[in-house]
Amino acid sequence: MGQTDHEKSYTDYYEEYLSKNELCVEERLSLLRKFQQALLNSGETLVAFETVGRELEKFRGLTSRELGLTYNGMIRISCQSGEFSKALEYASDAIAVFNELEDEKSLSMVYNNIAGVYLKMGDYEKSLEYTEKAISLAERDNDELSLAKYLNNKGIAIENIKEDGTGAQFIRKSIEIKEKNSLKRALPNSYMNLADIFLYTGREDEAIDLLKKAREVANENCDDYSLADICRYEAEYYKAAGDLDSALASLENSLEYHRSKGNKSEILQRLKAISEIHEAKGDVQGALEEYREMAKLNSEIFREEEARVIAKLGATFAAMQKLREIEDMAARNIELSEINKLIDRKNEELMKMQSELKSTNELLKQRAETDPLTGLMNQKKMFEVVEYEINRAKRYGNALSIIMLDIDNFKELNDGLGHLKGDEILEILSFLIVSDIRKIDYAFRYGGEEFVILLPSTVLEDAMSTAKRIRNSVEEMADLPITFSAGVTEWQAESVQELLLRVDKLMYLAKNKGKNRIES
Repeated sequence: MGQTDHEKSYTDYYEEYLSKNELCVEERLSLLRKFQQALLNSGETLVAFETVGRELEKFRGLTSRELGLTYNGMIRISCQSGEFSKALEYASDAIAVFNELEDEKSLSMVYNNIAGVYLKMGDYEKSLEYTEKAISLAERDNDELSLAKYLNNKGIAIENIKEDGTGAQFIRKSIEIKEKNSLKRALPNSYMNLADIFLYTGREDEAIDLLKKAREVANENCDDYSLADICRYEAEYYKAAGDLDSALASLENSLEYHRSKGNKSEILQRLKAISEIHEAKGDVQGALEEYREMAKLNSEIFREEEARVIAKLGATFAAMQKLREIEDMAARNIELSEINKLIDRKNEELMKMQSELKSTNELLKQRAETDPLTGLMNQKKMFEVVEYEINRAKRYGNALSIIMLDIDNFKELNDGLGHLKGDEILEILSFLIVSDIRKIDYAFRYGGEEFVILLPSTVLEDAMSTAKRIRNSVEEMADLPITFSAGVTEWQAESVQELLLRVDKLMYLAKNKGKNRIES
C-alpha cells in the first residue's frame, strides 16, 4: 500500500514532484504546494524560500488556482525569512492570478497575508488597509469563519496604531464568532490577544479572567502549546501587580514546556523575559546568567541552520552519484555526446547550488551576529569579541577599557511616545555611538535599551573622554529626548563575565545616584 499524505515527508513530495511528467502542470503544482507546506510544518522555512521559489520560476506566466495558492504560501515563507520585498512580490503574483480567475475568496486570504507582512514590518497603517480589504471580501461572501480571523488581526493592527484599547472591540467580535461556531482551537489565542490589551490598559482583573477562560479551553483541547503561552501572559499580569516571584514562576513553567519540545525561538523569548524579571528584582547575577544562556542558545540555533545547509549539500552529492551512473551508461555506448552535455549541465547546476549555499551560509552568519534594529553587533557576538580582545591585551600587555550605558526611563518614553518612536530613538543613539568611536572600537546592543562599547588599547581616562563625547552628542541632538547612565572601567586582568559584571555595577551606581551620570 502507498503512503497517505499524512505519512509523507517533504522529501517524499519533492521526489514525487521531480518524477512527474512536465506536461502534467496541475499535478506538479499540487505536489509543489504540498512540498511547500510539508517544509513549513518541519520548520524548514529557508529551504522552502529557496527551493520552492526557484521551482516557481518554471511556471511563471501560467494562470492556475494551485499556482496562486503556492504564491500565497510564499508570502508567509518570505516574511518569516525576513525577505519582506520578496513577500510583497509573491503577493502581487497571487493577486494577478486570482483576479484573472475572479476568485475573491482566495483574494481575501492574500490580502490578510499582506496585512501580516506589514504588521511584521511595523507599518500598522498599511496592515490595517489590507486587513480591511480582506474583511470586505469575507463579508461580501458571508464567510464568517474567515471574518473571525481577519477581525482578530484588525484588532491587533488598530491597537498598535492607537495604543488606547480601541482594538479590543474587534477581537471581542472575533471571539463572539468563534464561540458561536465552536472554533475551540482558535479561541485561546484570541482570549490572550484581548487579555494583552487589558493588561497594558490597566484592566488587570478582566485580563486574568480572560486568561482563566483561555486556560479552561486549552485544557479541554489538550493544547499544551497554548497553555505554555498562557503562562507568559500570566507572568505579565503578575509583573503588573508587582508579584515578581509569581511572574518568574509562570515564565519558568512556560520555559520548561518549550525546552521539552525544543522550541528554541520560544525558549529565547522566555529567557529574555526572565532576565528582565531578574533585573527588576535587582538580581544582576541572575540576569547575566540568563544572558549567557541566551548567547549559548543563539550559537546552537546557528549551528542547526548550518546543519540544514549541509543536508542540502547531501542532496547535491546524491545528484553527483546520479552523474556517475550516467557516465557508466556512457561507457556502454549510449548516446555518449548527449550524456556528456547533460553532465556538463548538471555540473553547472552543482556549481550554482554550491555558490548559493555559500551565500546562504554568509547571510545566516551575519543575521546570527547582528541586531536587526540598530545594525550593531548583538550580545552573542559581544561575548566572543570581548574574550578575543582580553586575550590580545594579555598577549601584548595592552590596555583595554569598556563602557556600558543604559537609556534613562526608557520604558516611560516607550509608553508615552509609542514603540515606533522608541525604536527610532534606539537607532539614532546607535548612530551617534558609532560616529563617536574609532574604527578599531566595537559597539554592541547588549539588550533592550542597553549598549556596550569596547575600546582596545585604551586607558580609563581616554574611555571617560569617549563616554563624555557620546553624552555631548546626545545633548546636542535636539530631536533626541533622552539621557543615559553609564559605567566606565579599565580591564584588570579578570574574565569576560567579571569585567561585564563590574561595569554593569558602575552603570547601576550611576542610575542610583540620580541618572544622567557617568561612573568610573
